[in-house]
Amino acid sequence: MVTGPALSLALVMAALPGADRPAPAEDPCALFGVPADQTPGTVRPISAMDLVRIADIGRSDPNPSASPFAVSPDGKDIAFLVRRANPQVNAFCQQLVIAPMNGLGEEREIARGGEFIRADFALRNFPSVTAGYAKVITPRWSPDGSLVAFLRREGGSNQVWLVDSGGREPAWQASAMPDDIDDFAWTADGRALIVTTRPARRLEAEAIEKEAREGFLFDDRFAPQFSDRPIPTGPLTTEYSRIDLASGVVGPATPAQIALLVPTRPEGLPDTARAFARGADGLLAWSEMTDPERLISRSRLVIARADGTRAVCEAEHCAGTMQLWWSANGRRLYALQKTGWAESMMQILEWDADEPAPRRVLLTQDVLIGCVPQGRELVCAREGAARPRRLVAIDLATGHERVIHDPNPEFGRIALGKVRRLSFRNAYGVESFADLVLPPDHRAGDRHPLVVVQYISHGFLRGGTGDEVPVHVLAARGFAVLSFARPDFVPSAMQARSELELRKANRVDWIDRRSVHSSLEQAIKLAIATGSVDPQRMGISGFSDGTSTVQWALINSSLFRAASLGACCEDIYSYPLAGGPAFTDFGRDMGYRFFEPGTEEFWKPMSLVLNAEKIDVPILIQTGDSEYEIGLDVVEAFRRRGKAIELYVLAEEPHFKWQPAHRLAIYERSAEWFEFWLMQRVNCDPARAAQYRRWKAMKGAPLAEQLHCATGTSSLP
Repeated sequence: MVTGPALSLALVMAALPGADRPAPAEDPCALFGVPADQTPGTVRPISAMDLVRIADIGRSDPNPSASPFAVSPDGKDIAFLVRRANPQVNAFCQQLVIAPMNGLGEEREIARGGEFIRADFALRNFPSVTAGYAKVITPRWSPDGSLVAFLRREGGSNQVWLVDSGGREPAWQASAMPDDIDDFAWTADGRALIVTTRPARRLEAEAIEKEAREGFLFDDRFAPQFSDRPIPTGPLTTEYSRIDLASGVVGPATPAQIALLVPTRPEGLPDTARAFARGADGLLAWSEMTDPERLISRSRLVIARADGTRAVCEAEHCAGTMQLWWSANGRRLYALQKTGWAESMMQILEWDADEPAPRRVLLTQDVLIGCVPQGRELVCAREGAARPRRLVAIDLATGHERVIHDPNPEFGRIALGKVRRLSFRNAYGVESFADLVLPPDHRAGDRHPLVVVQYISHGFLRGGTGDEVPVHVLAARGFAVLSFARPDFVPSAMQARSELELRKANRVDWIDRRSVHSSLEQAIKLAIATGSVDPQRMGISGFSDGTSTVQWALINSSLFRAASLGACCEDIYSYPLAGGPAFTDFGRDMGYRFFEPGTEEFWKPMSLVLNAEKIDVPILIQTGDSEYEIGLDVVEAFRRRGKAIELYVLAEEPHFKWQPAHRLAIYERSAEWFEFWLMQRVNCDPARAAQYRRWKAMKGAPLAEQLHCATGTSSLP
């Protein structure tokens, strides 16, 4: 019988998009106990399995997030959760690890296990939709450093667990709230925890469960792509509770205790301020928009002194601030920023409160994530285009780094593709960039088939947005890969003063899609100009917004010979139906037309359904069961005309797919799809025979005598 928190959460999950999978019988970590080959000089190409099993600290994507690690009170150790996907058991190995801050000595595991905790986010009128990417789990040390607290999911419930920092005793559950705990903090005396929950998720789910007895009214709570029942739409108020660790008694948190999780805004801080930090002697710093009336505006840095004077930096290099900190003495301000061409780089600035302007400490194409100051260093998770994430300490005087912990040392023996950044403006004057990745064994004069992967190109190049088309694996198999970064909006849209105004501006004559395609054409032109790309053998992949980029390219250009989609499609019929009533109203407000006069005329430049007759590019679609219906009109339109198209539906997957077994299958199938159509190569494993029988029967497929077995790599020894 399900009782307590598990029952409450079962009701919530019945009404929210997304569900847990049963825990595997095997230990997911057992796979990772075999040491890697340490033979001196051993270098090998990367495989899809290498990429799936990569160790993650924090989210797998390089987007900004909460810090995924915590430094001990004495500054000697750092705690973090390492997560590795195990496709064999379709689960994650999760290990709570402590490593020495000096980077010397061995790390130690102090806890293991728990279910994969997925983040949630607000989408349109739904305040909580379960994501496919990981929730960032930040361990928190007790004030005396003897214990480490962390979120762990067992039986479908997120609760706080504690473990002895020496790893001498097994971890134990410290909370039993009826709702998922979202965040927590220690009280200063270490005797209690302050936790946040959102009971409204459970209460509204319970109301929906009662409603099921009489039937559901099909209203704005429905999104058929997510669920066959209403989804909670009410506000999710956060509640703050205090849990006494000795007695287990739960009570409301005081305002001072709530401030441990939600710092109060200082007096004198403008309402328009974003990032802010308090310094010594009444110093206050913040980032603010230069034009607060606009939705998107450049920003500037401001330091306010106790005497009322201010120092303002409006220079280009002071824009794009993400985080701010003061030094230990409270006199030097540090800023982490996105900067450079199309904000394709990151930098650290140092600003002495007595100086008129800041100086640059570090400028890099790498991504810095979850940074926290520690003395004269900044501790960050750092990753680059050909280097996976590791924990580093950056000297705030010199910008030099030292490695604290590398969770993927085996990548030092894996040959990755050579990466070259391409920077350019599109036809609308918008700064754009892309990364061209060539095979590890590329030689001058070699020309490779090209695959475009979208639509961000930051950090370690895994599989693009959605992590589905493996960049370095394709390069190892002999492809040139164009990791294409979607450009920002056109200048006219950047003047918008609201979200709705921005969306409307981007829909005028499909201006945003035209701008993105212009950038894509420029990137491909530069890639071809390197002499390393065969322009007659080019493919394109896309997911989410990237799917729309693929649609536009297939309809409005003849660049590509094959396509792979992680979701399908922004189109005329299934798209609005699957989104539900609120979504169709949302779309009409911004300028879309659905089932009304002029609909076909509006969709003609964008619709694969309306342009199916003229498109002969083979299309592979691999999408979750939560949204495959969105593309059924496209699939049927292409099949009815005998076009090459294949749809895979992946069970129990949201928009961003999360299951390790599916990740491996998607990687391998997308790579084999492009090999088949652009290289005439097949995987001759008998297990793939049915796949190739289908593909060989498709219109435009290579002739049998043109096909040859793939080795799975380029020409590395």
